[in-house]
Amino acid sequence: MYYSVSYLLDCVDGYAARALNQESRLGYYLDMVIDRVSSCLCLHFAARSVLDGNTCFTGTTAEIVAFVLRALILLVELIAHSSVMFLSEVLGVHQKQMGYDYAIVRKYLSDKKYLFWSCLSFELFGLSLIVDSGPIAVLVMLLSLPGFVFRAAANICRLIAIVTKKELTKWTSRSVAFHGRFGKTGPQPADEHWSV
Repeated sequence: MYYSVSYLLDCVDGYAARALNQESRLGYYLDMVIDRVSSCLCLHFAARSVLDGNTCFTGTTAEIVAFVLRALILLVELIAHSSVMFLSEVLGVHQKQMGYDYAIVRKYLSDKKYLFWSCLSFELFGLSLIVDSGPIAVLVMLLSLPGFVFRAAANICRLIAIVTKKELTKWTSRSVAFHGRFGKTGPQPADEHWSV
C-alpha cells in the first residue's frame, strides 16, 4: 500500500514542482535516486517472491524469471540510468536523445502516454509478483507484461547506444561545449536537460 502511494506521489511531484516554481537540481537528483531505489527494491522483492514459490512460476521457470528480474536491476536500473545521468551531466547530452536512433526509444521518450503506460506496467508487474499468486495477481501480471518488457527494452537500447558509442559523434562535439561551460565554477544548468 505504501509503495503504491509513493508511486502515485512520484507521478505528480514533477508537475507540482514546476507549477509552484520549486524546481531544483537537488530535487532532480533526489527524484532520480529515489526512483532507482524504489525500482530496485520492487524488482528485488519480486525476484525473491518468485524464488520463494509465492507466484505462478515454479521450478526452472521461477529461476529464469528471478534471474531476469535481478539482471534488470543491474542493467536497467543501475547501469543504464546511471550512464544516462552521467553523460547528461558531464557531456551535456540531453538525456532524452540518448538512444533516440532506436524506434522503441523514440516511442518511449517522446510520447508521454507510452512512458506512463510502460512505467505503470513496470510497477504493476513487480507488485503482482510480490502480492500473491491468486487469479487477480496473475491477470495483472499478464496485462502489465507488455509494458514491462517495453520499458526494459527501451532502456536496454539506450544502454546499447551508450556502450557501443553509437552516438559518439554527438557526444564528442558536445564535450567541447562541456569544457567551455564547466569552468572553475563547476557545472552550470544547460538548456532544460536537468529539469524534472
